[in-house]
Parts: sequence; structure tokens; C-alpha cells
Amino acid sequence: MPPRRRIMSTSASTIFVDREEPKRTFERAVFAIPEDSAIIRTWYGVGGQGKTALARELFRMSSKEADPSFAHLRRAMLDLHGRPKTDPDRLMVWVRNAFARSGVAFRAFDLAFAVMWEKTRGEEPMPTFESPWLHRTGEAVTDALPEVITLTREFIEETAGTVPVLGYLLKRGSGWAIDRGKAAWIKQTHAQLQALYRDGQMIANYEMSALMPWMLAQDLNRHIADYPDERFVLFVDEYESVMEGAGTGARWRENPFDASMRTLVAETNGLLATFFSRERLPWEEDADWRDDLVGNQHLLGGLADGDADAWLRKVPIEGETIRAAIIEGARETQNAGDPIYPLMLDLQVEHWRNLGDAAVPKDFHVEATGFEPRRLQLVQRLLRDYDAPIQEVVSRLSVAQRFDRPAFAHVVTMYNIPLAFSAFEQVTDLSIMSIDEDGWAAPHRAIADAIVQSTGDEFVMESREALLDHYAERALPGRAADVTDKTVACFAEAARLRRQKGIDGYVEWLEETGKKLEEAQRSRFLEHIWREAFEHARAALGEDHPDTGASYNNVASNLDDQGRYEEAEPLYQKGLEIRRAALGEDHPDTGTSYNNVASNLNARRRYEEAEPLFRKGLEIRRAALGDDHPYTGVSYSNVASNLDDQGRYEEAEPLYQEAVRVLQSLPEGHPWREGAVINLEACQTKIIGRKGSRSNGASVEK
Repeated sequence: MPPRRRIMSTSASTIFVDREEPKRTFERAVFAIPEDSAIIRTWYGVGGQGKTALARELFRMSSKEADPSFAHLRRAMLDLHGRPKTDPDRLMVWVRNAFARSGVAFRAFDLAFAVMWEKTRGEEPMPTFESPWLHRTGEAVTDALPEVITLTREFIEETAGTVPVLGYLLKRGSGWAIDRGKAAWIKQTHAQLQALYRDGQMIANYEMSALMPWMLAQDLNRHIADYPDERFVLFVDEYESVMEGAGTGARWRENPFDASMRTLVAETNGLLATFFSRERLPWEEDADWRDDLVGNQHLLGGLADGDADAWLRKVPIEGETIRAAIIEGARETQNAGDPIYPLMLDLQVEHWRNLGDAAVPKDFHVEATGFEPRRLQLVQRLLRDYDAPIQEVVSRLSVAQRFDRPAFAHVVTMYNIPLAFSAFEQVTDLSIMSIDEDGWAAPHRAIADAIVQSTGDEFVMESREALLDHYAERALPGRAADVTDKTVACFAEAARLRRQKGIDGYVEWLEETGKKLEEAQRSRFLEHIWREAFEHARAALGEDHPDTGASYNNVASNLDDQGRYEEAEPLYQKGLEIRRAALGEDHPDTGTSYNNVASNLNARRRYEEAEPLFRKGLEIRRAALGDDHPYTGVSYSNVASNLDDQGRYEEAEPLYQEAVRVLQSLPEGHPWREGAVINLEACQTKIIGRKGSRSNGASVEK
């Protein structure tokens, strides 16, 4: 009979034993939070040191139920494990929801966010708000919600006509309603919401997103003003994943996700922000943050012997000799007295459970000497406890940062692994896995790294290719309208896997695979992807490589899509400079760069500067691609449009006609073909109108 596996009531990964110094540091900080600013504490260390367990314990111990002296705290836990770190708007929603669960109301932020979302991302489903008071009719308003008032012009005029964003929401036609008992809140949002306007006009789209951290902070500050004895604590776990690909120095300052967090912390009063990360916060490189972080970034080391023994007693493991053997195998090295890693303890405990009553001390001995070899030995031993099909599917999925049920099914099918698709739950229940509310599972990164290290290169490459193909296919739906948050998550995972293959061809792959996301206007997400690609291309290929030039161009194009034209121009110019030097003056890609610089200038009404660049792009495309290529047709249209903008309609007309001729080769309904016809007809109408005006003796103004 095989040994009986122990069924335990306590998971080792949830156990916390005394970390007296971190707890004292936290307590001192809690009772020193100023009313008019924020303070920061960071705990960092390599994977496996128990940072997540520390975050959870500090959150638990700071509840008023655990200790009444913490009753003045409003706490929010933000666990970033498995979450995409590319969308600062969603980051603000996660923080908002975490504080809403502690009873904080977000009056101005909810309205401002609704306007921002409608204006910049209206085609995407609105993120879910905890304890909402503002509802989209048809989506959120049901019989289960409080009585609501539909947003109408009459309601706006009667209650809060001075809040202009309400009129904007009404004009959008989406349908909004508010809880009847909270209608008075609208008037209280007036001062904050004025920040959405400048000179009577709504600010640019990209400015709205950048304003959300400030808007969220103002609601938190209002709470402190109303309840001056209360304070906020924000716990942020796995923050190192935010900085992956950003590196250090100037690059991390361009990370929009991190920038939003910095703004939130800087603008919030009465806040203790605690971060748990593998690395120190790079904010200390910035003079604005350096003083706040001096002495407040704490290295989290391993456990002492007594704490490790207390950990094992809580499992509970009763045998003293078994506990001693487990502890010795969980040390950083073979040297007695070296620290014990919580992750390695967890692996040992899982192995102990699998062995059941047959476990003896020698089962936990580790021969390897250094930390990584010891961790690898423990992981390999734990995998052997599972059946062969579970071993294989876990090993193949470990090349991914995260996976869901369809990815699991794909691997099972691709490699004919004898598992039912329902075994997804069995795999995600393993102690080395975590799963979020959206159905994404993630292996513990330190363990996944060890699993990948233990398999052969061919196995890793095969598994990577299979998952890359799977995620890339899901990132390219048939229509842009079918792009969802799941699509974006699949694209992010595909990009990470493709980047592991090397930088060669990566930029071109991104351009092709990201088409639907670009059409769906997921610009904020794509900005992160393109900036990351740019840094990888520049580091691996050099500043003068064509792929680096393409990356400059793609970042600039993304900024253009967001209306951030001034930021885009120098990047376009740099991309053109690189392409001219690397590819030559007559290369089609150089022609594209001329066209892009000109389009950027044209969008800013610098028509005369743009004209020669548009003409240069047309000249290059005619020579390189021929007079009948669609790109040449687009260049004809661009030159014509520029002349049109200058009021030179008669010069524009023949170029529009040539564009129509060339683009007729495209399928009916293609936007380039349809746009060329519309532009030509509009130009001809202007010519007729001008002639008519002149025949009547009227002057024409441009």
C-alpha cells in the first residue's frame, strides 16, 4: 500500500512566524504617519524569503480586530502576482477598490474616471468598481442595487448644473445613473473635476489618464480632512514585476504604471505606502524621493532556526527529528547557522505531505551546497512526488509567466499528455501555484525558474514555441471589436515568450501581432510594449540598427495616437535619422519615416514644414515601390491632404485623383480606398465653392 498523503488544515505558504524587526519597523511607521503627506517603507530580498507572507501578516496584525490600537487605519492590500503591469488606469482602479473595501468613498474619482474612460477607451468594458455609487445603466443597474436616479439633463440642471462632466456623460449616450441617497455627492466633486478642463475645454486624452492618480489622491485627502484622526496604509506585494524591462536610471522614469504609483503616493496625505519586492525601489535614484527612502528600504533575510522550527510546529509537524532534517535541507547553504529560506521550507513541507506516514529524516537531506543548486534539488524532488503527466504539464507551463485553462488544454493536447482538461484545477491546487480571480494561474517564479533550469534546452524551446503560438493566436482575433482584456493579457504573455527567443525579428513580430490591439486603440498598453521593445533593441543591437529606428518610430506613432504630438516628434526625427544612415535615402522604410515626421507636423498645423517631407516620402515610395503600390497611393493622398489644409485645393485635386486611382486596387470597403474617395469629393466641393464665391465678388478666408 502506498504511503498515505497527509491532508492538512494549514498551508505552509500561509504560515507566518515571528519577524520581530520588520513588525517593529512597521509599527513605528504606522504611528508616525503624518497628516499632510505620505511615508514609504520597503522590504526587499531574493525570491523565497517570505515577503508575501510578511505582507499578509502585517495586513492581518494591523486590523482593529487583531489590535484595537490600529483602529484608526484604513488598509488596502494590492497583490500584483499574476496581474499585468502595463495599464496605469487599471492600477488606480485596483487601489481604489482596495480602499473602498475599507470604507473609503471615491466621489470625484469615480466621475472623473467614467469621463476619462468614455473619452479615451469607450469601446472597452468599464472596470468593475467596489461599492459603486455611479452606475452604467444596462450593465450595472439591477433590482439588487439601491434605488438609482438616471442621469438626465433635467437632473443635471436641478442638482449640479455647475459640474460640466455630467453634461459630457449625458452626451455620450451610454446611460448613467447614481444612487439616490448619494446624489448630494455630485456637488462636492465640483472643485476637483475642474482639473479636467483648461480654458473652458476638456483637456487632451493623454492628460486625462495622467490626472487619475491625482484625482484618486484628492478623494483620499478629503477623507483625511473629514476624519483627521484616521490614516491610510497601502500594502503592495511583488512590486519588482512592475520594473521588469525598465531597468534603472532614466528608463524606469518612463514606466507609466510606476509613474502613476509615484504620483499617487506623492499627492496623498496621511498615507503609509509599503512595498514588498525583490529589488530596492529605484525611486531612490530621484532627488525628489531620495530623502524619503534613506534608511527605509529594508533587506529581508532568511529565518533563524527558532523561527523555522516554530513555522514547522504550526503545520503541524510533530516529530522533532523530522523538523530538524527539514530545517537543515532548507538552509541557504550546508553551513550550520546559515539562514533558512521560507520557500525552501515550503518545498520541504510539501514533500513531507506527499510522503505521508512513511517520511523519515533522510528524505529531507540536501546534498547540494549553494543556494540555487539546493533549491533545484528540492524542486526536482518535489516534482518526482507527482505522477508523470502532472510533472510534464507543470514543467512545460513553467516557461510561461502565467497560464489559464485554454493554455493548459493547449499544452495537454499539443504533447498528448494523458490528462483530462478538468485536471486544470488539480494543477492550480498545487502549493507551487497561485490563481487569481480572472482565472490566470501563476507558478511561483523562483520555483518555475528552477524547473526550467532542470529541463533540457530542447524541452524549454519546444514548450516556449507551443505557448508562444497559442498566445499569439489568441492575441489576433478576427475583428478589433473582439479585443478584450484577455486578448491584451495573451499578447503580453506572447511578447514575453517571443522576446526570450532573442531580439532578432522581435520588432517586426510585434508590429504584425499587435495589429488588432492597435486597431482597438489599446494605446496605453501598447506604449509600454513599444518602450520595452525599444530598450531591448537599443541594448542588444545598438543605437544605429534599423530595428532600433523602427522602435523609435513605433513609440512615436503610439504617442501620436494618444495626441501626444510634441513628445512624438523627436522620436520620429531620431527614427528617420537612423533609417537614413542604416538603410539609405531610397529605402521604403526611410520613406515611411519621412511620411511620419510630416504627419506629426501636419497634425500640429505646421503645414509648410510638413509639405517637403510628405513630397520626399512620395518620391521615395514611387521609386522603390512603383506608382501603383498602395503605400504610394497613401503618399499621394498625404501630399494632397497637406495642400488641402493650406487651402491649395486646385493643386491637391490631381493628387487626390491619383490616390483614388492607385487605391482602387484595395478591396471594397477598405478604409484607405474609401477615405481617398471622400477626400477627393470634399476637395472638389471646396473648389466649386471657391469659384462660386469669387464669381459673386466674395473673399475667401482660410
